[in-house]
Amino acid sequence: MRSQRGFTLLELTIAMTFVALVATGIVLSISTSLNVWRQLTESADLNQESRAVVETISRDLRNSYMGLFRDVGFFTAVPAEEGQAPFDSVEFSADSSSISRAALLPEDLRSGTQEERLPVTDYVGVRYQWSPGGDGVPAGLYRTTWLVPGVGVIAPSASVETESEELISHALTRFELRYFDGKEWATEYDSRDNDNRPPVAVLIRLALRDDHGREHDIQTVVSLIHD
Repeated sequence: MRSQRGFTLLELTIAMTFVALVATGIVLSISTSLNVWRQLTESADLNQESRAVVETISRDLRNSYMGLFRDVGFFTAVPAEEGQAPFDSVEFSADSSSISRAALLPEDLRSGTQEERLPVTDYVGVRYQWSPGGDGVPAGLYRTTWLVPGVGVIAPSASVETESEELISHALTRFELRYFDGKEWATEYDSRDNDNRPPVAVLIRLALRDDHGREHDIQTVVSLIHD
C-alpha cells in the first residue's frame, strides 16, 4: 500500500492562523455586541429613572395648594449655595386626597375623639432635598412628606416630625429648579413675598451619570394649577 501524504508544518501553521483569526473576530464581535447592549441597557435604565423623577416632582408641583384663604399654604425654594454641589431644594404644601392623607396619619391622630386629636389641615407638606448620606443612609435626592399643622403655620418643616421619606434617585449629579412668577424667572422663590401664591411655572433640570462617567441631561417645564 502506498503511504498517504500528511499535512506539512507550513500547512498546519496556516490553518491554525486562519482558525485563530476567525475565532478572534467572533470574540471581538460578541464583546462589541455585549458592550453595546450593556450601554443601551444602562442608558435605558437612566432614562427610565430620570423620567420617574421628573414625573414624581411634576405631579407634586401640579398639586401645590395654598388654600382658599392662603393662610396655611406655603411654597419655599432655595438654590444651592455658591461653590456647593448643584442641588437645589424646594418645599411646598400640596393638596392631598383623603386616602393619601390617611396613610400619613399616625395612630394617635386616627384614634380618639375629635377633641383629643391634634389640629391638622387637609394639606401635605412636600420637600425635595439632596442628602449627602452617611451612617448607612445612601446619598441621593429624597422626597419627604409630612402633615401640615393648623392655621398660622407658614413653614412647618422645622417643627413637624417627618412622617415619610423616600429616596428618589441616587444617580443625580445635578438638580436645578427655576421659578416663573408671571414676569421673570428666578432661582429662588418664597410665596410670602408673592402674595402667598405659588409660581406660575417651574423649570426642572436634571443630570444623571452612568457607570462610565457619561452624563444624561433632561429638562422640562411644569405649569402649576392655581386655586
